[in-house]
Amino acid sequence: MKRSLTMISGLILSATLMGCSSTDEVDQMTQLTNKVDALSEQVSSLQSQQDSMAGAINETRAASDAAYQEAMRANQRIDNIAGSYKK
Repeated sequence: MKRSLTMISGLILSATLMGCSSTDEVDQMTQLTNKVDALSEQVSSLQSQQDSMAGAINETRAASDAAYQEAMRANQRIDNIAGSYKK
């Protein structure tokens, strides 16, 4: 009787400890899942920021090229005017 009571109490104690450890593992998994989700959101946000910056850079490059071409045409007109005034 004493032996069976000791065995039953041992089983109950070990089952209780297993339940606690699995709850801790579930909590850790939940925390890790939340962290992964947060990092995924940050990566997505950074990718959209990078895309918008790349678009802005391309627009700036196009404006710079247009300004350069206009400056070259203006210089040619000035050179043509100066060439016509030579004696």
